[in-house]
Amino acid sequence: MENRDVDELLTAADELAKGRLSERRYAHTVRVAETAEYLAELHRLDPSRARLAALIHDAAREMKKDEYLRLAEEWKIPFGEFERGNPKLLHGPVAAEMARRSLGVEDGEVLDAVREHTVGRAGMGDISLVLYLADKIEPERDYPSVEKIRSMARDDLRSATAEAVERAIAYSEMRGKAVHPASREMLNWLENPDGRPHERM
Repeated sequence: MENRDVDELLTAADELAKGRLSERRYAHTVRVAETAEYLAELHRLDPSRARLAALIHDAAREMKKDEYLRLAEEWKIPFGEFERGNPKLLHGPVAAEMARRSLGVEDGEVLDAVREHTVGRAGMGDISLVLYLADKIEPERDYPSVEKIRSMARDDLRSATAEAVERAIAYSEMRGKAVHPASREMLNWLENPDGRPHERM
């Protein structure tokens, strides 16, 4: 951590989530945080950074749709027509900026993970991969391929994330919903054997 005492920052992030979320959504947040911490330890990453990102990731999830757009414009968060049509997709970027402003989080990779956890991004760092996966495989998640993804996540973050993204895209297509271009770009990047996740400071 670059800014505040680790325990203090984690406590503040937990309080932010608990204060802004319903009991159900907060319980999900805690499960994601525990899963992210476990995956980080397993893959020799910093568990505190993974837990911090997870505690923040859904802090803005229960805002009203017009509030996402208002804050994104006020805080100069870039977004496109896809997000304008589905403002809830901005909950990650809004939560990241909220954490930067209200908690003083300055760790770029943690903030990136929060921003990217919904639709993903080609070139994501390892903490971003951990959070993306943890959100998809926390213990209460129950869908046909979840056990396969959980098993893959213990061995390789990249291949497990590719499986999770492919499943998410297929599910959206099955329901006739548009897929965010960033998700397709992320899958292409993950499936490129020459590309590797990179760290961003």
